Amino acid sequence: MIPFNKRAINIDTSFRCTLECFACQRQHFRNQNKKIPGKDLTPDQFKKIIKFFKRVSFCGTFSDPIFNIHFIDLLKICKDNNIRTEVHTAATHKPEKWWQKAFLANINAIWIFGIDGLPEDSHKHRINQDGKFLFDMMLLNKYLGSTPEWQYIIFDYNKNDTNTAKKIAKKHKLDFTLVNSQRT
Repeated sequence: MIPFNKRAINIDTSFRCTLECFACQRQHFRNQNKKIPGKDLTPDQFKKIIKFFKRVSFCGTFSDPIFNIHFIDLLKICKDNNIRTEVHTAATHKPEKWWQKAFLANINAIWIFGIDGLPEDSHKHRINQDGKFLFDMMLLNKYLGSTPEWQYIIFDYNKNDTNTAKKIAKKHKLDFTLVNSQRT
């Protein structure tokens, strides 16, 4: 049995995302003309869930967590309840003020930004992503108590840019993670 202080859960908080990544589960539903399932997780529902977990990862299969209408409240609940929090995001359709507010809602949250390739090229996989804007939001790390992570999935179009990206990450004091993909 896993000790209580190590129990973790990954939560898909919504059903919305502005991206159209090729291998995303959302695309499979769209290609079959099916409605994307789910609705927004509410703060009351979330409070019930966290009674059983000390770590929460917000990482969507059908959504990007930033599109939950209560997301900033969920971050505050994690902070107030001393829940270790990770946020995986790749979407960019929120204004800078929203990002600042989200970061300040839980300065201890660990943010992982999916930017696959150099910021100006990441839209080649993450359709509709503004990689330059998301990179700039990642640089707002003065609002965070931890170093944001740049997650870079390697594809054919970006495999020759990994060293440049590593240098950019080092220059800006970002954690940098390369992820190999079987897709091209």
